[in-house]
Amino acid sequence: MWRAADGGDAQAVAAWLDEGGGVDARCAERYGGTLLMGAAVGRQEAMVRMLLQRGASVNLQDSYGGTALMIAAELGHTTIVQALLDAKADASLQATNGSTALMYAEHHKHTATAQLLRQHAKRQVAEAEARAAASMVHAAAAADAMAAELLGEEAAEKEAAEKEAAAAAAAV
Repeated sequence: MWRAADGGDAQAVAAWLDEGGGVDARCAERYGGTLLMGAAVGRQEAMVRMLLQRGASVNLQDSYGGTALMIAAELGHTTIVQALLDAKADASLQATNGSTALMYAEHHKHTATAQLLRQHAKRQVAEAEARAAASMVHAAAAADAMAAELLGEEAAEKEAAEKEAAAAAAAV
C-alpha cells in the first residue's frame, strides 16, 4: 500500500481501507512508515488530505522518529506541510537525530516551507500566551469571588453576633 500512497493511487488506497486496511498501517520495508508518510514522500497532496479525512494519525513517527510533517518539510512540499499543520501536526516533534520539521526545511533551503513553520510556531506561542493570560484572569476572578463570599459570610456572622449581644443586653 505504501507504493499506492506514494504514487497517488487513491482508488487502490481507498479500496484497501474500505476492506478493513488500517489507515495507520506501518510498512516494515519503509522503517515503519505510514501511508501518510508515503503520500508525503510522493508529493501526493490529495492522498494526504484523503488519509487525514479517513482519520490518519498525523503525529506517528517511524523508526527514525520521522513524521509526515518532517518528510514534507524536508522535501519542501509547502502545501502538504500546511495541510498537516491544519490537521494538528506537532511541529515540535524531533527525529532520533534531534531534528524538527523546521530544521529539515532550513537545512534543505526550502525557504517558503521554513517560513510557514516559523509562522506556525509564533502562532502557537501567541495562542499559548493568550490561554495563560485567560487562565490568570479566570483565576483572579475566582479569587475575587471567593474573597467576596468570605467577606459576606464574615459580615453575616458579625451581624448575627451583634444581634445576639443586643438580645443578651436587653435580657439583662
